[in-house]
Amino acid sequence: MGQVLIRNVPDETIEVFRQRAKANRRSLEQELRDLLERNRPYTPEERLAAIRYQRSLAKGPAEPMSLDEIREGLE
Repeated sequence: MGQVLIRNVPDETIEVFRQRAKANRRSLEQELRDLLERNRPYTPEERLAAIRYQRSLAKGPAEPMSLDEIREGLE
């Protein structure tokens, strides 16, 4: 696994995450790892699955997407 060093993080921000980690009974490092994992970008496959799911919830037939809309969703 890789390592990341983030410089110039405000002390207030670190303290908020330190308190959150303590409340969750884990280390600051684990709290930040979980934060990164929860907020990682979707893969193209995950994005497509989410789009299909949302469309399945829509009432009535969905309008076809344009090629530009499809490409925008994959970026």
